[in-house]
Amino acid sequence: MTMLIRISIPLLLTTLTCSIFLYNLFFISLAVANEKSYNKSIAKLTGKLKPNLREVIKVLKKRTKGFSRLELTKAANAIIRYSKENDHDPFLLMAVIDIESNFRRCVVSDKGAVGLMQIRPFVARGLARELDIHPDIAANELQDMETNLRIGSYYLAKMKKRFGNLSLALEAYNLGPTRLNMFIRDGVKLKRNYTKRVLRSKKRILMIARNQA
Repeated sequence: MTMLIRISIPLLLTTLTCSIFLYNLFFISLAVANEKSYNKSIAKLTGKLKPNLREVIKVLKKRTKGFSRLELTKAANAIIRYSKENDHDPFLLMAVIDIESNFRRCVVSDKGAVGLMQIRPFVARGLARELDIHPDIAANELQDMETNLRIGSYYLAKMKKRFGNLSLALEAYNLGPTRLNMFIRDGVKLKRNYTKRVLRSKKRILMIARNQA
């Protein structure tokens, strides 16, 4: 009887340990599956499209105010160029511009974010050397469309590389990477409202580009 108890207790502990391991594995797998499912659903909305210059200009004409024909062409070329350099969908980049500044190149937020992609000067300074731009130029010329789009598109690409998917990259662009990391570390469930707003904007922009609005 004593021998049976000695054998049964370790066996019971082993079984219990395995059960706990499988239980934890199940919930980890479920969390990963949910993240993959979410990413797959936004991938359908964020698949890369290749707009021509005319389509981008059409959107800018509809959404901007006070741009000359030359400025429209310059902005459109910059959007296409920096989207290509940083592996973005140009329509998505325009959606970020829409949400951030409503296509206003000189707007400054109450937090000091500047221009089309609402970049704060300290962020621009931090990225300047990676882009081979003088830090003072990066920080002080954010109302220049070319400078703003170059830094903003690069920053979004950097967030995508850091966080591994577009949704988290967009949330990091909005919240800041430090704050997003804190939320993830503390297990805060992200509502991803910023991502949803950007994707809704992208749909509207596509309708303009495709003559559906």
